[in-house]
Amino acid sequence: MRTSCGFHEDIEGEGPDKIKPNIEDYATIEAYVGDVPVYAFGYTYIYGVSPDLLPGVVMQEENSNEIVKFKPKKSWEITNNLCGSTPAREPKSMWRDDQPLLPIHLIDGDPETAWSSRGGTAPDRQPEWIRIDLPAENMVASVALVCSKVGPSPGGNLKVGKALPGDLMIKLSRDAKQWEIVYDNRHFSGPDAGPTVIEFAPRPAKQIWLIATNLPQKVGFWGHSFSLGEVEIRAPGGNNLALISRGAGVQVSSTHYGYGMDRFTQDMLWPIQYDLGFKWTRVGYDMGMYLWSYVEREKENLRIDPKADTAITEAHNNAIKVILCLDKGNWLYHDPPRKVDWKKARTQEMMETYYDHQGWPHQSAEMMSGWLRYVDYMVRHFKGRVTYYEICNEWQGIGRENYLKIVRATIPVIKNADADARIMLGSTGGFDRQVILSCLKAENGLGKQLDAIGWHPFYQTDPDSPAYRSYREDVEQFKKECATLGFKGQYAATEWTWAAPYPGSADWCSEMQKAKYSAQLMTTHCGLDIISLYNETFQTGRIDWDCNLLRNAFSVDPISPAQPQPVYYVLRSISTVLDGFRAADFPVRFSGEKKFDCYAFKRDLNGMKGQEVIIAAWIPGKTKDGIVAAKSDVILLGAQARQAWVLDIFNGTEQELNITRNGNNTVIKGMLVKDYPVFVRVSVYDNE
Repeated sequence: MRTSCGFHEDIEGEGPDKIKPNIEDYATIEAYVGDVPVYAFGYTYIYGVSPDLLPGVVMQEENSNEIVKFKPKKSWEITNNLCGSTPAREPKSMWRDDQPLLPIHLIDGDPETAWSSRGGTAPDRQPEWIRIDLPAENMVASVALVCSKVGPSPGGNLKVGKALPGDLMIKLSRDAKQWEIVYDNRHFSGPDAGPTVIEFAPRPAKQIWLIATNLPQKVGFWGHSFSLGEVEIRAPGGNNLALISRGAGVQVSSTHYGYGMDRFTQDMLWPIQYDLGFKWTRVGYDMGMYLWSYVEREKENLRIDPKADTAITEAHNNAIKVILCLDKGNWLYHDPPRKVDWKKARTQEMMETYYDHQGWPHQSAEMMSGWLRYVDYMVRHFKGRVTYYEICNEWQGIGRENYLKIVRATIPVIKNADADARIMLGSTGGFDRQVILSCLKAENGLGKQLDAIGWHPFYQTDPDSPAYRSYREDVEQFKKECATLGFKGQYAATEWTWAAPYPGSADWCSEMQKAKYSAQLMTTHCGLDIISLYNETFQTGRIDWDCNLLRNAFSVDPISPAQPQPVYYVLRSISTVLDGFRAADFPVRFSGEKKFDCYAFKRDLNGMKGQEVIIAAWIPGKTKDGIVAAKSDVILLGAQARQAWVLDIFNGTEQELNITRNGNNTVIKGMLVKDYPVFVRVSVYDNE
């Protein structure tokens, strides 16, 4: 097998003076496998072509034609597709990077600031530890674990600063080489009882190492964690030596940076969208820099974070279309208002806006006025860089009538700021088509004012469930009903995912199953002419949920580099395979009794009369690891093809197929259809 650039074509609109973007503007090459580069986006290593995820796979019986690796295209090399994702927030500058749980809070002398390790899916996923280094050797007599009484918390129910382990070991050293165990308790009493002061015979030490296992699931939504307000290393007289004001230093195994993650990871991983060949991205929902509360941090003073602003420009310049969700309320407009001291908030409050409710625009005249000022500012600021402006996210909780009040007031403001702006109805949690239709029915003429409609169809959904199996039929019927209500715009599945965390449970799928299900749904949406956004492109803040194209393995500090899962490479291959293709009707028949899911796509042949057609087919239902195949002849009805190729998205390969003609039909005998989409591309010329 060799590597080929067979899929590469001229980039539309390129001229001799146009400077091509280059992936090496965003990633370094840190290794080669033969002639294939390995790119490093920070510390995330991406193979330049698809790995052999399913070695030995056969696509057609008795086919000895050469199998060739195709080179994935970057976002700027692709003319169009409907593939995309929702990045977990976006790049941000340092003063907008609110981080209240950093390890420095263990030695700042304030127990109401706190540290937390990154969460795990099980109590024993990995040990979490704290190491204190003193500036000079001292006599040490005890260690105190000081819990916060309140601690940073958005809602008061998160046990931040007071999650102690079930097992605790303490080691001391004078040279960081030889360590003495001074405490080892496999039945530590937990966060609310028992000793927090651990005493031992005084001895000299410079390094103190606390190792915690059997971690409780006490810290909110991020799983099993170790969280404290303060660590005190006490001298025999009781003085605390573990203070930065006394020259002490601290290291930890990992840190929870929040669901919005940290600015360093955002900088590193934002550009992987370009490598994926995605043409769509959705930003602004939940804890991002485009939220009203982050744009207007001081009343009537609106400002976009400069790095977040640049990120939109960069994505636009790299041929990615942006959906900007105008979302959430603002603490400044509460009754009574809550003014946030942002410098203190970054060290004292978890600004997890998804969980720290700020209100909705309909709740008061002042809130609505502020909201509309924010909308006007955002549309004027991003004019020409945003494809759709989405009005709020997952809004069903406030009710249809309240949401329509917001929509009714917002649309004229958007259009006044930019007459060419395109508007998306806020995405619903789930494919809540009846709620969407009720909005279109309740607000006469709303369908004609909208350019896009979005929803969040599936999260870890059983592919054999009735809702999943009827999805295609339901969407097609939904589109017809929307059209009768005046809507003629674009549809978008703006969030969907499968998760494969480790260690998992019976409810989770494996990484390979995740890749297969994601490939099926991405292809389904594209085949239904629906923008399809995997949620999320990257996410290192929550490893218990694993809504991520990257693998979160061990937690480490200061950052936890994630590495690509199979789903990353598979969706990247789909982006390249579907370059320039649009959903189409094309008659195809399969021999045998096996039923397949099947979608068709077409694009014009460059400079020739005819079309290229892609047929994507797979075995529906639950998948499993390894190669799963069903034999069938594929009959392309009314198509006299000269050539046909099969594209394997799991190995990133193409192979010319053996075809025969039967009257006006083209027959591909002995195809081995898989439990993931198999793409067959044929060239159909006019006047054959």
